[in-house]
Amino acid sequence: MRKKSTNRLEILACGETYHIYNKAVGGELLFKTNFDYAFFLKRMNKYILPVAKIYAYCLIPNHFHLLLKIKEPLEIPKFQKISEDDYSDYLIHVFGNFFNSYSKSFNKIHSRSGRLFIQSFKRILVEDEDYFILLVNYIHRNPIHHGLVRELADWKYSSYKSIISKKPTNLDREEVISFFDSVRDFIIFHEENKQKPGAEGFYLE
Repeated sequence: MRKKSTNRLEILACGETYHIYNKAVGGELLFKTNFDYAFFLKRMNKYILPVAKIYAYCLIPNHFHLLLKIKEPLEIPKFQKISEDDYSDYLIHVFGNFFNSYSKSFNKIHSRSGRLFIQSFKRILVEDEDYFILLVNYIHRNPIHHGLVRELADWKYSSYKSIISKKPTNLDREEVISFFDSVRDFIIFHEENKQKPGAEGFYLE
């Protein structure tokens, strides 16, 4: 990995790692009930797992963060039917379908209409190993930063507990742990590094 990009509307390229995030329009919420959180994750597994490896995520009431790596072309069956020039458009379309599917369900359940997300989803290309580690820590500490819980493991809607667990998961747990050397080091890093310099720029207020 190399230095990160600051372009927040990156194209999506195969083999690259991205920090993807968005928030609700106005003062509204993206998640109101346990079902909303669960449905978002279910939709994520349906739409995103076929095209990307998921490293980390966190969902809180008014926004979300994902850290993932787009798969190589040969790992994405539908790429065999489109030209290389269309890969990014196809991937952005997949993410659009994911968010639209969630929005339609949320609007129906909560008797609302109109746009749910504030804008097209943001994506930052992650090319630096230190930045990757910072993001994993930042994403998992997001609920603490926003005063929702006091301990990392107390928030149910992040990848933290799945990464330190031995239970089956759709996350690319082994690769995440490889950046920290061991599960123990992963836990210690999260406990000791409450916030590394530069993380404050990525909180969504």
